[in-house]
Amino acid sequence: LPQARPSPASLEHVFLWFVSDSLILRLEPNRLQFFEYESLIFHCEGSHDSTGLKIVHRSKGELLKCNTTVTSKRSSCTIPNIFPEDSGQYWCESGDRNRSDIIHINVTADPVILESPISVVEGETVTLRCRRKTTSTNLSADFYKDGRLIRRSSTGNMRIPSVSKHDEGFYKCISGGRESAKSLMAVQGETHQCYQIKFKNTCDITRHLFRRTRRQIDSLDKMNSRKDFARLLNSIP
Repeated sequence: LPQARPSPASLEHVFLWFVSDSLILRLEPNRLQFFEYESLIFHCEGSHDSTGLKIVHRSKGELLKCNTTVTSKRSSCTIPNIFPEDSGQYWCESGDRNRSDIIHINVTADPVILESPISVVEGETVTLRCRRKTTSTNLSADFYKDGRLIRRSSTGNMRIPSVSKHDEGFYKCISGGRESAKSLMAVQGETHQCYQIKFKNTCDITRHLFRRTRRQIDSLDKMNSRKDFARLLNSIP
């Protein structure tokens, strides 16, 4: 895709991070591995009615023992202390059985975890961090992808500039002779989703704008002209 901002005359459609009726499960903090006793918040987003949203564990079913907060667009579930038995696959679900993608988390009593984002978009810079439970200082670590050693680091960090589909895979780290669990780093394509604008019907926007429009924009439903659309694009940094 070209890097230049397209002219208003050519703008007919915009890529957005959300589609109005799709569900997205987010974690806070944004990683897949956790030490036991850490706090974890699940956010289920993207539905017109958040009151019927629920977080589901594949083997345990709906999460009921958590502190739930509901807003107009998001339902959040806070677990103050997580344990190894909380590991597994999670998704969020609406009353009409619409589901988000599945996220697989790992909770461990072991002393090392790999901090990696849940998913990234092609072209972004990603930093993986090997973290020990007993220290907050930098530590040396070896990083593996799909079982193969790819980097030795004296700081415990591995930076991947301009990530691509080639970087997708299962990562782990070893530090001080102790090994983390493996986690999948999923890489999403640039043309992730489209939002239908009622006055036009094609997809034409740059990678630059797509990455900076990671928000749900309800005002698109109220747009009646290209000027409204161009004004939105010009507001994006």
